[in-house]
Amino acid sequence: MIINNLMPGLIPNNLTTMANSYNALADWSFYDVGALTATEFEFLIQQKTLEGSILVVHPSGTRDMGVSKHSDFNNLSASKGKMLQRYTIAGVGSSDVGAAALARNFADHYQEPVGAIVAGYGVADLMGEALGGWFALGGSNRELAKDQSLDNESSRKDKAQAKETLEKSPDSSTLYKLLTDSKRQIKSIGGHSKGCLSIALALQVLTGENNNDLIKKAQSIEYLTLGTVVEFPDGFEKVLQFIGSIDWFGGINSRHRAERIIVNNAWHHLNTTMPMHLDVKKVLAENKV
Repeated sequence: MIINNLMPGLIPNNLTTMANSYNALADWSFYDVGALTATEFEFLIQQKTLEGSILVVHPSGTRDMGVSKHSDFNNLSASKGKMLQRYTIAGVGSSDVGAAALARNFADHYQEPVGAIVAGYGVADLMGEALGGWFALGGSNRELAKDQSLDNESSRKDKAQAKETLEKSPDSSTLYKLLTDSKRQIKSIGGHSKGCLSIALALQVLTGENNNDLIKKAQSIEYLTLGTVVEFPDGFEKVLQFIGSIDWFGGINSRHRAERIIVNNAWHHLNTTMPMHLDVKKVLAENKV
């Protein structure tokens, strides 16, 4: 089959892994899945995808199996070892495979482990996220852009709505818990597609609570977005946003007044084996982040 020629072993004989295999195909369409080893890929397609769970992804070449999974924030916090200082959130329709592939690109650039916050259930909620969740988060980000200069009843209502949206967004909720963990020092957070909006939502809720210590800590983090240009709260200066010159898909939910870096001849996907891709590692290296 053509699919199997593109990704050997993707279509399994065992029907219990069929859905996860199609999730992996969707991830391959958007992410640099080739950055994962065969052992890692097999592990990830066997996993039950849990939105808001966290994968710890090590740089390439350090081990054949460089991915481990934690079901939630509490499970990660209870694990032994050095706390992760870098995190990523993938986008619309991604499952464990896409989340890990994006984190691997960042891990290879920084040469240290990266925590991948799983943002979706894969193909099963691709349309639901694209038509519902993605645009719900986009709506919250539009309200953030509008509220930056307001201090009135409408602004307070928008903050309350942002909290409600956060409660319905497990990936944003996980990031919010990481950001408000007093023991954790985060260096950078990267997002792609809907993941960029998930980052913005967590920060919108955090800054709305007026905890100056938490806000100052969050402002010290470097934020990198790919494929969707979002509004960040006032005072967040360590932000770089990248979008392809032909990325109409990400442009739909982008804030057009926000600063961005245009990547020539790039569309929305990050798969370096496909034409018109946005090369994550090249973008990070060229911008010295």
